[in-house]
Amino acid sequence: MPSLRPLGAFFVGFALCVAPLSASAQQGAAGTGDASQRAGKLTKAPELTNFKEVEAPYPESEKASGRTAAVMLQLAISDRGDVTEVVVLEAAGPAFDKAAAESAKRFKFTPAEIDGKPAPVKLTFRYDFTFREEIVDLGPQVNFSGEVLDASSGKKRRPLPNIRIRVSRTVEDESGKAKEVTVAETVSEEDGYFEFEALPEGTYTITVSGPGIATVKTEETIEPKKGLEVKYKVEPDQGDDADSLTIEVIAPRIQKEATTVAIKTEEARRVPGTGGEALRVVQNLPGVARAAFGSGALVVWGAAPQDTRVYLDGVRIPQLYHTGGFRATINSDLVRAIDLAPGGYGSEYGRGLGGLVTVESRALRNDRFHGYVASDVIDTSGLLEVPIGKTTRVAVAGRGSYLGETLGLFTNKDVSEFVPIPRFFDGQIKIEQDLGENESISVIGLAADDRLRRTVTNPDPAQTISDERRTAFKRVLATYRRAFSDGSSVTVTPSFGTDRFDYSQRFGRTPTEQTTEATVFGLRAKWRGRVAPGIVLNTGVDIEASDNSIRRRGATILPPREGDITVFGQPPNDIVNYDRWNVFLGSVAPYVQADIELLNNKLHVVPGARLDSFVVSGDKLFPTKEGTEQRGYLRNETVAEPRLAARYQLSEKLLLKAAYGRYHQAPDAEDLSPVFGNPTLGFANASHYLAGFTYRILEKLSAEATTFTSRSEDLAARSPLPAPQTGQALLNTREGRAYGGQLLLRQELAKGFFGWISYSYIRSERKDSEERDWRLFDYDQTHVATLVASYELPLGFEVGTRLRYASGFPRTPVVGAYYNARRDLYEPAFGEQNSIRIPAFAQADVRLSKKFQWNWGKLELYADVQNITNRKNREDMVYNYNYTSRNYITGLPTLAVVGARLDW
Repeated sequence: MPSLRPLGAFFVGFALCVAPLSASAQQGAAGTGDASQRAGKLTKAPELTNFKEVEAPYPESEKASGRTAAVMLQLAISDRGDVTEVVVLEAAGPAFDKAAAESAKRFKFTPAEIDGKPAPVKLTFRYDFTFREEIVDLGPQVNFSGEVLDASSGKKRRPLPNIRIRVSRTVEDESGKAKEVTVAETVSEEDGYFEFEALPEGTYTITVSGPGIATVKTEETIEPKKGLEVKYKVEPDQGDDADSLTIEVIAPRIQKEATTVAIKTEEARRVPGTGGEALRVVQNLPGVARAAFGSGALVVWGAAPQDTRVYLDGVRIPQLYHTGGFRATINSDLVRAIDLAPGGYGSEYGRGLGGLVTVESRALRNDRFHGYVASDVIDTSGLLEVPIGKTTRVAVAGRGSYLGETLGLFTNKDVSEFVPIPRFFDGQIKIEQDLGENESISVIGLAADDRLRRTVTNPDPAQTISDERRTAFKRVLATYRRAFSDGSSVTVTPSFGTDRFDYSQRFGRTPTEQTTEATVFGLRAKWRGRVAPGIVLNTGVDIEASDNSIRRRGATILPPREGDITVFGQPPNDIVNYDRWNVFLGSVAPYVQADIELLNNKLHVVPGARLDSFVVSGDKLFPTKEGTEQRGYLRNETVAEPRLAARYQLSEKLLLKAAYGRYHQAPDAEDLSPVFGNPTLGFANASHYLAGFTYRILEKLSAEATTFTSRSEDLAARSPLPAPQTGQALLNTREGRAYGGQLLLRQELAKGFFGWISYSYIRSERKDSEERDWRLFDYDQTHVATLVASYELPLGFEVGTRLRYASGFPRTPVVGAYYNARRDLYEPAFGEQNSIRIPAFAQADVRLSKKFQWNWGKLELYADVQNITNRKNREDMVYNYNYTSRNYITGLPTLAVVGARLDW
């Protein structure tokens, strides 16, 4: 939401009259206008020393308009540094002119010097009053960050990379003499961005220097528990150019914007139940349903978990969270931002019917050696980050879990029989290399591996259940970036990786096994720039491909699919089969998107289009039979996907928004078996519609509301026939619909407190064929509510709480049973599909932490107690052997995640 702050003055620069005024008058009287007879040369520029104390407030009479204004002033400065005259050169309106002039009259400068002596000078000064929009950023914890921009580029906003930003302060040495000591140092990225982490509170001297600009200095103050976000607009060094008549020297110029904002990453890490991981805060946002315990899946706006796509720096990864949802597969300390778009996202992304999660890695620091190590009852993780020379930076991170071993410390119940307790690890490495001005390349390698093994024993061996699963993926991606002088930029990201999924389940003597191995490739290239006043264009091409090899044997109905009518622990039918097949899936998608500014930048219209050309190729159209030639297939389909979004700033406090999008998704490779699926499955499609508003109640308190609806068609569903034709086990007959709304009341960090209350009403339904009625989606959770709050106590203590409520998942009731003599077991008789629910989920979590801070680093001790009331939340229904009684599987008992984290 936009926030209105008096950002005050920003140096555009000094236009200095370098000669003493008396000398200038004498030359005029003499009538010489010869430039060679200058009185002297500026040897020391004046520096403003008291801007913070005399900064002008934003005029009350102009707050309703919320507009940005600039007043150009001419200041006459005496040889003592006092302002003796203020003249308005370019007016912005009476209220702005008066506020700027009154503030400037109280400016105090260090005296300018000409030929080493104090002298009066004149300079031009631009006073900016800026209307700024705050952005929620889930990036790394920093308390001083910003951008370096070329002030001469105007509205084109040209970022300046490779600019060195040095933070220093004055201290006394052993002899009592004052000296300047460097506290931290970094270099701006290709987009002009820079950041510093955990600077101690106090006032610092900021020195900005680099190729093509003159060295300039300013002061900044770091306040406790707050972050400082700035924009430094500098102009190229103009050397000793001078006006021959007025004897002016153009001094180095800097224009500054500054706003204090809450540190968003710290908020995310302090949410109870996240285990201190910023990425896990997504699970607590409105529109996201609670996943079944042990899955770690994202169920967004009623879409199937596999329909929501996750991207890291534009490269798709198969999962954001490890199995169980305890941790993210990407180290949060390598993340700059994460964005969740439940629906209606733009044309840059596609191939999914559900939501979109985009994760952006952060730039590495080059000031010194950094790192952390953290350990708790779930896992141990760490990160090391080091600069190599001035142009290379490297970071390595890793994590390993051991919850299965430590869970016994908190309960003597064999929870793992029913609740999956996985073992997982992940690792990442990032290398950044500066190639030149405005040009760089980065390489990221990451891997994640989840393994799960459990056995539910039974005195009857035919009823013993064993389950083993493994999910693993690896990615290598390289990102080339270059920014041009006109403000445009190019990004190219090729990628390569592998995915693996192993599934093995055995009910007594009936095994089911499936292995999927995939090699994935990708290339994303985009150009972004301003093509006309008020129009920014984003265009490029998005390419993805995967070469899949799948082996499967066992029961034809396992693994279970959405829509299958079954109960937990039910033995599958004894119809078994085997198949092995290979599938290539590819897609080339050029896209274009424009951001059009209208109505004095109050209205933004964002039209877009994507042309996705899909290719599906397989080696088996029919099951392999002895003596017959194997026949493959190849087909392609090109689809157009229009996208449109708009946002309108109706008033200072109220923002309206709306969006529409058309999306397509290729069939899963696992569904293209001629034995277990259908090689001719087509492409599913969906349409998203949404509208909403954001209202800023107070400076730190806001309310958001969004309503949505989506409709999907040609979804894959299991054939209703007990013995379907060859290659027809799955059909594109299913439809889907979801509708609802969400509310969010959010308090940003203020006086040590932050939190939010969210409620989502999400109704998700499926229709399996034209002959069937609409039914509830297996993952439907109609009501989801969350309350999060955190408060800082004295002495470095902090306490927080999270309360969650969610409707139970739909289930199909068992209304009877019959004895199957051939199989020697009871078979259930089912009632109306998904007509009952598991009881609602409710849980309270509490987090308590204590922080210790030193000059070299910090230590945090914490206890994140989940399910503090030890509520026995029902996770699924389970029946006895003849289905005459029903019970429930319950989730984890109270789990105290006690741990520590050391940063340096």
